[in-house]
Amino acid sequence: MKEEDIDKKVEEIVNKYRNIPYKHNGRSLTGLDCLGLLISVYREFGIEIPSDDGSYISEEWYKEDPDRYLKGILNIGEAIDFEQLQTLDLVYFELLDGVVTHSGIMINDHEFIHILQRRNVEVSRFNRFWRKKFAGARRLTE
Repeated sequence: MKEEDIDKKVEEIVNKYRNIPYKHNGRSLTGLDCLGLLISVYREFGIEIPSDDGSYISEEWYKEDPDRYLKGILNIGEAIDFEQLQTLDLVYFELLDGVVTHSGIMINDHEFIHILQRRNVEVSRFNRFWRKKFAGARRLTE
């Protein structure tokens, strides 16, 4: 897919998903969580990622198994550095000290789409807050 086609499709996807509400374990356009957003957006580009590990995901999973989310992310794509970020890279964050609990997808070289609890899908700039919380990135595209 050409870069201009990717940019156009990314814009369409942002418009499609923006403002979808947060729903724990959400996997549809009526409600999504971080993983649900990743699954849905990457599927739009023909990239399938695992929807879960087969175990129930409780709302306090990060207390029961703090590495759960990170283990899943590390099994997909290729690790990249912050300076290499580009459109469609998966970014993940430690919102709790030492625990990766959040992720998003780069939509250009300085913004990403994501969803937080009790919020809707939104686009954020990679500002000082997000740079401080940045824990890593994966490239799932060629």
